[in-house]
Amino acid sequence: MLQQLEVTELVNDINRRQDGKSFSYALAAGFFALMIMMFGLTMLYSTSFATVGERFFHAQLKWAVISLFAMGGVIFVGYRRIGSWSLWLMGILAVLLIWASFFSPEIKGANRWIVIPGVSMRFQPSEMAKVVLSLFGAKVVSDQLRSVSNWRQFKNLLLPASMIFAILLLVICGKDLGTTLLLTVAMISLLFAAGLQKRFLLLIPIGIALLTLYLIFCDPERLSRVASILNPGDKELRAADGYQLWNSLLALGSGGWDGIGFMESRMKQSYLPEAHTDFILAIVGEELGYIGLICVIAGYIAFGYFGMKIALNSRSRFGMLLAQTITLIIVLQAAINIGVVSGGLPTKGISAPLISYGGSNLLMNMVMVGLLVSVGLENVPGLTDNWPFRKSK
Repeated sequence: MLQQLEVTELVNDINRRQDGKSFSYALAAGFFALMIMMFGLTMLYSTSFATVGERFFHAQLKWAVISLFAMGGVIFVGYRRIGSWSLWLMGILAVLLIWASFFSPEIKGANRWIVIPGVSMRFQPSEMAKVVLSLFGAKVVSDQLRSVSNWRQFKNLLLPASMIFAILLLVICGKDLGTTLLLTVAMISLLFAAGLQKRFLLLIPIGIALLTLYLIFCDPERLSRVASILNPGDKELRAADGYQLWNSLLALGSGGWDGIGFMESRMKQSYLPEAHTDFILAIVGEELGYIGLICVIAGYIAFGYFGMKIALNSRSRFGMLLAQTITLIIVLQAAINIGVVSGGLPTKGISAPLISYGGSNLLMNMVMVGLLVSVGLENVPGLTDNWPFRKSK
């Protein structure tokens, strides 16, 4: 009897330590996300001031305030309750993607945005897809865990898998290949995290082969971007699809280790296209040097570390799968953007999360941070039990 009590007390002590760690992990993930966002606002001011004054900064500041309220609302409501709405959110997302892809005007060669009349704002539904597919995928997989690990029962996942595939098709119809690939990787990782057998890894080379065929026969423009990273110094490529990359490399090279100084960038003077969005990290490297870029990378790594710790500490399958998917999406998006800016990957239109200009991107990333923090806070006894909308299902 005494030994049983000692074991019970030991288990309770371990649980209390895990609860305290989950709280710390949640605070740390939220802290690093906020620090990265504040750094992004600072760099956006520097990057865009010379060309458009404070217009972009003020617009992003408004989105930052909206994003903070959205993050707080998500934490207050909780990921479980929001997850129960995932099917409805999938329907809303499909309508918005159809609207953007087929009924909205083309902007910069793509149909990704819905123009909000009267307020001079645009919304990008493909950014919303990151949140909704994370919720829907994690909810379905957690409810059908046996169907994932046992391929004989995989047919139970055919309907939700078809719905996810339809959303991915709508995203790519808006000419957003980068986001489509990002979401595809996130959904595949979700299945493997839930116990999908390793034999299915053989499908990855097949997917790469199909993507290559798609680029060769259906998308020569993006194929030329791949050629530009292989030979960025080629004059013909620099004059066409390699122009952004070449100027990005010039910005990084001129910055050196310690940079040329805040607000002192030369490449942002209309030399580097989209300097305030996809290539803002090139300006960071020019003004703050490699040291500044290393700090940014360290911030993303720290966020990813605490995000995965939240996932591993979660006591619910849904929370664990949701936290790891959200963390992967944000960190992988950052890695892709860094690869593009440094010439390691072809230009994909993937922005730096929480840093690049873009209201939809900032809003949805902060919503994902709110979901991540919500998963971490759920493990703390008594903290959220009496909050409205927090009844567990």
